Amino acid sequence: MVSNRIIYPFVADFRYIVPSVDHEIRFMDFHENTLRLSKPMLSWTHYVDTLRKTSEENPMSRLDSQPTILAVAQYAGVSPATVSRVVNDTAPVNEATRLRVLEAMEALGYKPAISSSGKIALLIPDILNPFFPELVRGVEDEAGINDFNLVLYNTDEDTSREKQILNRLSTQRPDGVIVCASRLPYENIIELHERYNIPLVVINRVINHPGIPCIVVDLEDAAYRATQHLLSLNHRKIAYLAGWGRTETSRTRRRGIEKALAEVGLSLPDAWCPTSFPSVEGGFQAMSALLGLPTAERPTAVIAFNDIMALGGIHAIRTHHLIVPDDISVVGFDGIPMAAHANPPLTTVEQPKYRMGKLAMQILRHMIQEQFVLSSGYTLMESSLIIRESTALALSASA
Repeated sequence: MVSNRIIYPFVADFRYIVPSVDHEIRFMDFHENTLRLSKPMLSWTHYVDTLRKTSEENPMSRLDSQPTILAVAQYAGVSPATVSRVVNDTAPVNEATRLRVLEAMEALGYKPAISSSGKIALLIPDILNPFFPELVRGVEDEAGINDFNLVLYNTDEDTSREKQILNRLSTQRPDGVIVCASRLPYENIIELHERYNIPLVVINRVINHPGIPCIVVDLEDAAYRATQHLLSLNHRKIAYLAGWGRTETSRTRRRGIEKALAEVGLSLPDAWCPTSFPSVEGGFQAMSALLGLPTAERPTAVIAFNDIMALGGIHAIRTHHLIVPDDISVVGFDGIPMAAHANPPLTTVEQPKYRMGKLAMQILRHMIQEQFVLSSGYTLMESSLIIRESTALALSASA
């Protein structure tokens, strides 16, 4: 993990220009948990005149950089998506509005470099996992506010399919791409981004690259806190249903579990980390493997890679005529809505799914509008351990 950690809602090195209600320009910086708002600087017309004058006097100045779609939109009093439609002729625009946009482009000296599709591509690994609809809704709500159309791609937890989709998007040229919980190696994501130069935001992975903003939850800390909860209930035999055990997201959770166990002189044997597809059926199979161990070698508590694996694990426990949490306590990950209605209600680490999706789209929009200053930091979101009835005190202190 990189050291530059920014806690939501602040974004590393995020600078943009916001016209106020009274048409004055204020410069706002979100950087390292601080918000700095300057005094009103100048009127919008004055800003445009300054931009043009500075451009003529010093071609290498920062103000000389190509005016953005956002600048044209502000000047014309329309949305950036409307400017995109006029520039690329992708949809009908009222004639008066079209002329106003064209006049703004001429006044600012705006020259469109590339065409805009008005589309945002969102890749998720499993459309059947209830974790993702809430995240998709956050992306879609924010995209709709700004007149972007969302195109959803399901990768089926298949890295080859994910890579194929990203390669195909390079020819379709969406305005931007959001990749959630990618299973691809870091170098593949970086290579695809650098080769095709499409604005890209990654959710639930940290890619240490200045051109790829990332939004993550500290999953290691979350798993550490979940393990501490079980330890506080006198559990000493704690297992992990690891999903795809080789992925970074799975390894990160395991590191948190092992850290908490090591603090009390315990370890996590490989035999207690069964791997499987991260689904309900996968959870059932992984838990069944643990229950196939001799009784004395079975864990008294398990932490699952995600909630749906935890639900499958609870089903497996019942088929072995055992009771949750009396015989085995179960903790999930994600905080999906049905977790609260499981039998028993599931203790889980809740991730801010909707806000992660909404923030990803906000960042991507600013990248598309060239108003995002890239860095190698990442946005760190909070998580909560929701304690419900699937965890309870171990039957004996020696458990």
